[in-house]
Amino acid sequence: MKRAGVFLILTSMVFFGCKDPVTNRLSDVEQLELDLQKIDNYLMENGITDTLIHPTKIRYTINKTGNGLSPRLSDPIRVSYTGRLLETGVVFDSNSSADLILSQTILGWQIMVQQMREGDQYTIYLPSFFGYADEGSPPTIPPNAVLIFDIELIRVGN
Repeated sequence: MKRAGVFLILTSMVFFGCKDPVTNRLSDVEQLELDLQKIDNYLMENGITDTLIHPTKIRYTINKTGNGLSPRLSDPIRVSYTGRLLETGVVFDSNSSADLILSQTILGWQIMVQQMREGDQYTIYLPSFFGYADEGSPPTIPPNAVLIFDIELIRVGN
């Protein structure tokens, strides 16, 4: 029974870890590893050494700590943010006072903003899976784009 389980796991890893032969697209695992390598290179090249690693492998820095509430996924939030592409540094979006529902944001925000408190300022480095994945968000965000967000959580609730 153990052998069958190990065989199934290894077979799954090989199957899901290979490029799609029809589209020649990287698997999610391969894309994540490529994105993390890009992020780690960027951090090293820019001398960013105070980076933390979330269990999801998202890299982030805490630039300022607050002491307010932390949001839940269903909460409305007010944030100030700037989003840019890691590879080019091009700013694709920015807002000094955006009112959002956390559950309606990209996955990386849903994960990371929930661990923030009002007044916190984070820089998050998102592998493409946690952003817009292989679809991108044309015309400003290409497929498989690694994103950097500077986020300040201003308020939780209305």
